[in-house]
Amino acid sequence: MAQKQSPEKQVEALLQTIDPSKFADESLRHTLTILLNVIEQQQLKIKELSEENQKLRDENNRLKGEQGKPEIKSNKSKRVFINKK
Repeated sequence: MAQKQSPEKQVEALLQTIDPSKFADESLRHTLTILLNVIEQQQLKIKELSEENQKLRDENNRLKGEQGKPEIKSNKSKRVFINKK
């Protein structure tokens, strides 16, 4: 069963396939490089702001007496194996 990628992952994969060196026109190649850099910077900023926004929402809910986002811990048990000889 094929899993769908998130839109962010799809955009990232698409951007990785673009190779500015394949364009013969120097000004087009330069413009494309600048645009790709701007897109990358914006993606990083959006991610950073989304994380900060979620933290602020959680803090706001906590101050209102509501529960914040739960921390879900893994189901893996921590087993200690002792090598007996």
